[in-house]
Amino acid sequence: MDRVAVLASGGLDSCVLVADLARTAEVTPVHVSMGLVWEEAEVAALERFLERVAHPNIRPLVRLSMPLQSVYGQHWSITGSGIPASDAPDRDVYLPGRNVLLLSLVGTWCSLQGTHTMAIGSLSLNPFPDGTPEFFEKFSAAVGMGLGHELRLLAPYRGRSKADLIREFRDLPLELTLTCMNPVNGQPCGRCNKCEERRAAFEAAGL
Repeated sequence: MDRVAVLASGGLDSCVLVADLARTAEVTPVHVSMGLVWEEAEVAALERFLERVAHPNIRPLVRLSMPLQSVYGQHWSITGSGIPASDAPDRDVYLPGRNVLLLSLVGTWCSLQGTHTMAIGSLSLNPFPDGTPEFFEKFSAAVGMGLGHELRLLAPYRGRSKADLIREFRDLPLELTLTCMNPVNGQPCGRCNKCEERRAAFEAAGL
């Protein structure tokens, strides 16, 4: 059985990916803490989701850390001040270099664990330069080359929308997932760009 490390955030896309791949592979969900304001709430959501799904092919959650405070400074994702509102354009929520750092760290972990496959739940609407199929292909090859470790990256949802996933995987406990940039007491704020994206996706899916 293939072994796959899935970059898991607690959001709907990555949680679905963990459960989806576990049907045919041994899956290790990997969460990377970077010091972002929503991480404590999203880890709690991820743990609840994994506990409820309880699939035998899902290994225990691995938690890694790579603090970004020294790089991002007073960025809104670190301070929580000026969180992009529900009507903000997608460019306002871009976190520079986030996938570059995530894939480098998780790829290094994979090389130490003898794992050759990573997976990320990036969707078709991701407009950012580190979310394209070309980036995923070239960067994973570069990381593998630098590590001397064969490494491939799966992004199976790159051509799909969040509404597609909701419709197909509606039997999963999607209500336990969290996609919010400013959670309040562990619950979605309902006012940020990500909350609006999630609300619109459920509406489009007819749920």
